[in-house]
Amino acid sequence: MIDAAREAKQPKGRKRATAKKAAPPSRGDVTFVSVPRPPASAFNKNRPAGCLIRAQLQHIAHAESARLPKEKRDGRRPEDIRTEAEAASYIAAVTKILHPQRRRKPRPKPAS
Repeated sequence: MIDAAREAKQPKGRKRATAKKAAPPSRGDVTFVSVPRPPASAFNKNRPAGCLIRAQLQHIAHAESARLPKEKRDGRRPEDIRTEAEAASYIAAVTKILHPQRRRKPRPKPAS
């Protein structure tokens, strides 16, 4: 009944499009996408920190103030950080304090 009502509303001569199902990809097919290397000029440690980095700085500062006593804090304020290099330095320093354990080296695989 519903389909008949839909067909009555459509102008004559036009049929409703139906979605065609694509064949599922066979196992083992891999699509490779080549990504070009960024130019050397793309790296600029003196670039002003953008909105995303500033938001990350706010989150790091909040974590620092919530988890560390005043004497263990880095002491820098996110508002004073201007460049991406300064932001990277601050984030690395606070992360090192908050996560003192070092990354473990993977065990060598036994020879077969």
